[in-house]
Amino acid sequence: MDISILEKQLKLMSGFEKKYSGTPEQPKRYSHIEEVLTFSQNKETDIVPVDYFFKPDQNVVFLKHPRYIQFTEHRHSFIEMNYVLSGTSKQYINGKEVILKKGDLCLLNTNVIHSIDSASEEDIIINIMIRTSYFDSALLQRLSGNDLLTDFFVNAIYKQKKESQYIIFSDGEGNRLKDLILHALGEYYHPQLCSNEAINSYMLLIFTELLRGYHNTPKKSSERIFRKAVISEILAYMEQNYETITLEKTAEKFHFHPNHLTRLLKSNLGKTFIELSHQLKIKNACTLLENTDLIIDQIANKIGYTNITFFYKSFKKIHGITPAEYRKKKMKAPL
Repeated sequence: MDISILEKQLKLMSGFEKKYSGTPEQPKRYSHIEEVLTFSQNKETDIVPVDYFFKPDQNVVFLKHPRYIQFTEHRHSFIEMNYVLSGTSKQYINGKEVILKKGDLCLLNTNVIHSIDSASEEDIIINIMIRTSYFDSALLQRLSGNDLLTDFFVNAIYKQKKESQYIIFSDGEGNRLKDLILHALGEYYHPQLCSNEAINSYMLLIFTELLRGYHNTPKKSSERIFRKAVISEILAYMEQNYETITLEKTAEKFHFHPNHLTRLLKSNLGKTFIELSHQLKIKNACTLLENTDLIIDQIANKIGYTNITFFYKSFKKIHGITPAEYRKKKMKAPL
């Protein structure tokens, strides 16, 4: 799609804006949006539900941020990127006022508490929402030479801190990042043959551009960069061999003592080797539950569990429901 045409379309009022937005003089204030968006109730800050934005098979969602609406404090269990195509965006992130200007991109980690001031007519912001599962070990390996993003995504995927990071990238008057985002948005809004593959490719290019734009950031010590690269390699190895991996085999593969490997994973990922191993196995169990007709016992054996009861216990600990309930839920999910 011609991105110049797309830019013009983005300035028009969307159906959502026409139905739910206020006016420049009296913007709407939303915390719980009846029939549209209901945040889950929590003792702390409201959490935006993943199911509202993502279809079961979606990893990346693009949306134009609605104007004339003030969004009160909330947080996500997914990663969010806000790109300012034109105008400005005023947000409060972890209680701090942040003003984003044209060409700025804010990368918000999971569980960051933020609110967004009402956007005016000229404030065109593109929201890109990403499941944490999108950042598999292969992508982490590609980012392993840059501590900034590796730390960010490792925290998002493995540590799940209650208060986490955000990073602001400034593109200034550069157009490459803008063009990449608009091309990806065009593929999302007007899908055609291989659009999913195209979007994945654009996402890699977007992250590459962000890394290049951050090249003036003071470099970390070579020891820390090496450590992050090794961790990415360990995660890749674990993912490729999740059915049969053991602490001893993995430690031997990377020339570590098992105790040292345990400390390395715990200090950098916040999880033990066993916890990571179960996480990888359950992740693959979910894929099989969603995409095959294998019975649950077969799936448990296929991913490396010999004790079926322990498989059920591990699955419920991670997802809060049984494998059968998970499969039933996914089968009922709207396409």
